[in-house]
Amino acid sequence: MKKIFSFHAAVWLYILFMHFGQTTFSFMGLNVFLAWLPIVFAQLFIHFKGLRRWFFAPLWLLFFPNIPYLMTDLFHLASLKIYQPGGHFLMDSNGWWSYLFLLLPIILMVFIGMAQVFKLFSTVRLRIVQKVGCFVGLSILSSIAVYIGRFDRIHSIELVFHPLNVLELLAGNWSTEKLQFVLMFSLLQLGIWGLIYYLRQEANEE
Repeated sequence: MKKIFSFHAAVWLYILFMHFGQTTFSFMGLNVFLAWLPIVFAQLFIHFKGLRRWFFAPLWLLFFPNIPYLMTDLFHLASLKIYQPGGHFLMDSNGWWSYLFLLLPIILMVFIGMAQVFKLFSTVRLRIVQKVGCFVGLSILSSIAVYIGRFDRIHSIELVFHPLNVLELLAGNWSTEKLQFVLMFSLLQLGIWGLIYYLRQEANEE
């Protein structure tokens, strides 16, 4: 319980700090908040029993893409001036602090949020084949959502207020570039889940 409280407290400290105390990458406060929501919904799903838990399942699925979406924020590192042409780096303290404030929450939130999926699927007692299918399906759906979030600038909450427009973007407007992005980002997520599975197996063998 203390670990869970410490995690949520740390997330909110980061959100408030980035929103009110930072000018560089201040948008990360909102992005981390959106990635924090599915983690909370998954914890509530696991905590509750019976039919009540299923209220949180669609909320988790709706906001889950915000977790892998964080990985696209890594491209904002290009705006920092700590890297110079020719492979040279500058010792700019502000730039390196900004590097930390961008990179650390992405690593932690992505790892925690995606590792949580294993526990979520175990809660509903899926078979191995079903779990694999769910991982593949989730990776594809979230990759499509990341695409329309990054390139069409659509947020998760818009599915509530403008569901038809969002569903049209999810299902339509396909191109070679979109297909390649969805395939690449699906493989990226499956690779991360593969790494988490390997680490879990290693921990169980010790």
